[in-house]
Amino acid sequence: MLVQVCVTLLTTALLVVSACYTESPPEQRWWAGGNVVACLGLGLTSVESLPVLLHGVIGYGVVAFGLALVLRGLRVHCAANLSWPAIGVITAIALLIPAWFTLVAPSLRARLCFSGFYFALLNWLCAVVVARHGVWRVSIVSLTGFVLLGLALFLRGVHMLLHGDLADRSSSLAMGLSTLAIPLAQICIAFGLIQMVMWRYAERLRRLSTLDALTGALNRAGLDLQGKRVGLRALRGGRSLAVIMIDVDYFKQINDTHGHPVGDEVLRHLARLLKLELRPHDLMARFGGEEFVLVLDGVDRAAALNIAERVRARIEDAVVDWEGVSVRYTASLGVVCSDQHSYDLIRLISAGDVAMYEAKRAGRNRVAVG
Repeated sequence: MLVQVCVTLLTTALLVVSACYTESPPEQRWWAGGNVVACLGLGLTSVESLPVLLHGVIGYGVVAFGLALVLRGLRVHCAANLSWPAIGVITAIALLIPAWFTLVAPSLRARLCFSGFYFALLNWLCAVVVARHGVWRVSIVSLTGFVLLGLALFLRGVHMLLHGDLADRSSSLAMGLSTLAIPLAQICIAFGLIQMVMWRYAERLRRLSTLDALTGALNRAGLDLQGKRVGLRALRGGRSLAVIMIDVDYFKQINDTHGHPVGDEVLRHLARLLKLELRPHDLMARFGGEEFVLVLDGVDRAAALNIAERVRARIEDAVVDWEGVSVRYTASLGVVCSDQHSYDLIRLISAGDVAMYEAKRAGRNRVAVG
């Protein structure tokens, strides 16, 4: 019991410290607050010298309130929420049933059975949220912790149901194993929750380093990283690799006439149009300024030309609306393929750039093949 209390305090302190900085996400604060509240509830239920209303009723409600806060934090992490009325219901159940078995029909056995089953259910609800919305390789640690903690509490409830006499030692092995499982589960949960937040931050940093903030397309670094993989995959599979370079015509004139916010909206609009042509394994990148590039795996020269012409027509027909301003624009496109060039992405982009400028010299708003 002493080890269990110490581990509970240490894991709670770990979550609190990890949440005590300005940029901490809200779910960390819910997790830390929930663990602090649950610890207070455990303290109340453990001190039998307190009035029976405190250790036999209020303590269970405080524990349930803490677990509900943890559950809310998990749902916030998964872009959902848990309403305060739902938290109130979770807490009220943990108050009313122990109150019945404490004040109306006193039964320590029934109260302990209920607490084991009910708190096991709350931990398994947390596990369900993690399993449904988490990334397995990241959330497996916290998922294991919630499942294990729920199982340990459930076994304690079963033990009290089958062996109501607290002095009965016939199931001491099961109780000992559950006592060991609880601190192990708490460690898994604490480190697993922190790992989930760290992974979220790592993904955010990866996106910042490889994606263009304005359009959501890959930037030059992201194109270089992922483009090599796509080229190597196409080469190994014996498939064609096509590159389409796209440049907005007279983009400087759009900025000078309507302002940079309208120019930014034109670039976002173009990115949305280009995404319509992408398959899951294709790439789109903002190559610089108003210039974009598509890398198409398994597309030959003729198919790439058809795609480029379709994109050009969509751009020509589209109207960009931004705060009462309507703008039409066109684009020049250059198409190249590994059938005529190598699989080296840098060479393909260079050849596509040449073809694109050929389209500009030929009058713009057209497709040229390199």
